[in-house]
Order: sequence, then C-alpha cells, then structure tokens
Amino acid sequence: MPNFNIKVNSATPLLLDAREATMKNVEAMCRGQAAWYSLSSVAEYRKKRAEGLDGFVSPALYSGARTVYIAARDGHQIELRIIQPSKESKGVLLHFHAGGFVIGSCQSYDNYLLHLANALQITAVSVEYRLAPEDPYPAAQHDALDAAHFALSPEGESILGSPLRILAGESAGGSLATCVVLALRDQGVDVRSKIACIMSSYPIYDLTYTPSLLSHKREAVLSSEGMRKFVDTAFPDMSLERRKDGNVSSLYAELSGMPPALFLCGMEDPLLDDSVFMGSKWAMAGNESEVILVPGAWHAFTLIPAGEITDEGLRELVQFASKHLK
Repeated sequence: MPNFNIKVNSATPLLLDAREATMKNVEAMCRGQAAWYSLSSVAEYRKKRAEGLDGFVSPALYSGARTVYIAARDGHQIELRIIQPSKESKGVLLHFHAGGFVIGSCQSYDNYLLHLANALQITAVSVEYRLAPEDPYPAAQHDALDAAHFALSPEGESILGSPLRILAGESAGGSLATCVVLALRDQGVDVRSKIACIMSSYPIYDLTYTPSLLSHKREAVLSSEGMRKFVDTAFPDMSLERRKDGNVSSLYAELSGMPPALFLCGMEDPLLDDSVFMGSKWAMAGNESEVILVPGAWHAFTLIPAGEITDEGLRELVQFASKHLK
C-alpha cells in the first residue's frame, strides 16, 4: 500500500491565540469589502480587485513575468503567465488560480508563484482559464486540460523551456488540477510517469457539499454562503445527481493510477472535509497521499500574506514538491 500520511501540524495555545486574532482581522477586512455577488455585475467586482478600489489591494505584478497565448479547443486563446526561477529550471509547475471559478486571474498571485519558482527551481506557469458566469462549466475545465496538453507536448516543452512536472492550484484551482490529472489518465496519458506530484490547497471536491462547509460560521475570505454562490454560478441549473458525477465532483471519481498528491488545508476552512475525504480516498485507490492540516488557518492562508501561518503553508508545499522532483 502506498504511503498515506494525515497530519495535524503542531501549534501551542499561544500560537493559536495569535492566529485567532489574525483571523478576526481577516474577517474584519472581508466585511469591509463588497461581496462579489452584492455588486451589479461580477465584472465590476473583478475591476475593483484588479485596480485596488474600495478597500481591495491590487495584486503585485512581477516585472519578470512573460506571457504566451495558446490555442484552445473552443476557438479562443488561453493566456499563460510564466515566471522563471533565478536558477536553471528543473521543470514546469502548471498552476490554476483560486477564485471559485468566478473571480481571480493568472496575474493574481505573482509573489506566491515567484516564491515557489525559486524555492523549487521550477518554472511556474499560471493558466488564465475562462470564468463564470460568462463561461460556466465546463469552460474552465476545458481550458485547464488544454493547457496541460500543451505543456505535455513537444511544442509546449520547447516554449516553456522545461517538461511539465507538477500540477498545482488553490481552492477552485486545486479542484481543476485534480480534474486535469483524472482527464489525462482517462485519455491514456501515463500520469504517474509524466506528473511528479499534485499540490492541491483547500480545494472543493464535492459540489453537494461536505459537513464542514454546511456547518461553517466564520467569514475569513470564504464563507459557506459565498462558496455555495460560487458553485451555483459556475455550475448553473445542475441537479444534485449531476453534481455527483466524478467529472464534476472529483470525490466521486475513480481515482486509481494517480501521482502522489498533497492536500493542504487550514482547520478553520469551510472546505476542510474536502481535503480530508479526498486525501483518504486517494490513498485507498492505491496512490501516495499526504494531508496536511494547519490549526487556526483560514481559506487562502498561503495566498494572502499573514506572517508565520503563511510561511508554514509555503514550507509544506516546498517540502512536499522537493521530495518528488527528480
């Protein structure tokens, strides 16, 4: 049986108190910002975030990033944002950004990706997949898979400068990373030899919702209501039974033949159960699986800088990937 490790990281009472205080500050910040579903359009919300308006902080852009565009199956172009490491690259980390399938972009997390690129000596490539409500399911899934096929192709390896080695994403992006590796396997790709590992941070895997989401009362970055609105927007008019399709909710998929995977989540995250359940099923299907739970951590704690708790999450990602990169 492959390795299965589920670990709750240690945290002293004093540290938990400090994290609780930080989480309350994050909740206050979120309450001071308009919810995406409260504005006249999602486009208005995206503009406020991108330009740093009305309490939002615009993302820091890395001047060394470059962009390429690739053809998609549906006739449009997919933007790939490429961040090179300071030393020679060992491969490509294909990244799918957070945002509930509705918000966010490949430009949202340059500092985060630059950290991973340099720490792992790997080229970070973030995918600008289509978003709902303009382009609901399966648009994002199609774009994510098309980007992976490109990265695996001789042309993609030449343009990106290295072979694809890691699939990674946060929140909705973590879900997309898993959808991609399952689809590649189903299409005949030997994903265990092609993909060194998957890193999925606080993803959603069950669109019928797990107990941790349904019972969640906090509002740090992601609330229970907010997640359900994301899903209803990205998967409109989809029946409960249809949501149990493994192509929609990966928790219901057949999971054999997968690469090693890390499921990283904070214990104050509404999507906690998704990581615990999927990590367990990943292992039961015969795959190497590691579930790391961070006490006192909220949704997106690795993406929104918050001192030591962000550093802890980043260390876990780097440590896991380093074990599997050859």
